[in-house]
Amino acid sequence: MAELKALGVKALPVSVRGEDFVVGYNVADLCETFGIDAGSSGPMHPEKMMEMYRLVFGGLRRAVNQLSPGQLDWISPGRPRSMRQLLWHSFERPVLGIEAHEGGEYSRDMVRRYEELAQNYETCEEICAYGDRIEAELAEFLAEGDKLAKKVKSYMGPITVHELLELALGHAFQHLRQAYHYMPMMGLEPDRPLDPKSYEEVPVPEELF
Repeated sequence: MAELKALGVKALPVSVRGEDFVVGYNVADLCETFGIDAGSSGPMHPEKMMEMYRLVFGGLRRAVNQLSPGQLDWISPGRPRSMRQLLWHSFERPVLGIEAHEGGEYSRDMVRRYEELAQNYETCEEICAYGDRIEAELAEFLAEGDKLAKKVKSYMGPITVHELLELALGHAFQHLRQAYHYMPMMGLEPDRPLDPKSYEEVPVPEELF
């Protein structure tokens, strides 16, 4: 907080390099500030993105189906969040990109709503059925690639729907990695965990937390 105040910044995320900083997820400014060659990579092709979503959703379903009803309410250490919330949220996050396309905005309230909404899904079957529905919606949405270029307002600054869906994809893989970390604490070994090499094209943080 002291660092933010010293910069005169009141919003997150903020990326700092020396005396330069970028507020929000502004790809052009981030590339310039951090000396990143924007031409070295580009947006993920919609077909490839859908392939990766199918991969992570499959992993999420296997993880959900290993949990007992009581284990869905297991609270992770360090952050008061249940496995139900973590895994349901992983299916839900890309929906926010679709909603942002329709409404023109991506807000903090949208990002936090999972904390309550996940409680409406009581069983593993209900969570997986929700994931099936979202996968179908994503396939339909990504088939119309022209929608992805739309830029919307967000708490991170202006951002395209394409960027939001790529961020949500990385978010899902990150949460699945965290689920793999938590499951042995409940006496479970993950069922056919995904090999990181299978999704190395997806922007996933190196750190687990």
